[in-house]
Amino acid sequence: MRLSLLRNAKLVPQLKELRLHLCQTSDASKGARDFVQRHYVNLKKDNPNLPILIRECGGIQPRLWARYEKGKETSVPLTNQSADDIMKQVEALGK
Repeated sequence: MRLSLLRNAKLVPQLKELRLHLCQTSDASKGARDFVQRHYVNLKKDNPNLPILIRECGGIQPRLWARYEKGKETSVPLTNQSADDIMKQVEALGK
C-alpha cells in the first residue's frame, strides 16, 4: 500500500461538499479517474458525513469544487494532474 493511502485526510467541518467533475475518456481527466479509484474509499472513510460527488460528463476539463458554510464555493482545475496531486488539492481545500 502506498504511503499516500495511509495518511488520514480529515477535512474541516466548514467544508460541506466536494464535487469532482471529470470526463470518462479524455487524457486530461486520467488523473481524476485514477484519484477516484485510488483515494475515494479512504477519503470517504475518513469523512463519512461529507458528501463527495463524482460527476462524469463527456468532453469537459476536470475540476474540483469545494462548498463551504454559507454557500461559499471554490474550484481548482485538475487538467493533466496525477491522482496524488489531486489528493493534495483536496487536502488544501479541506484545511
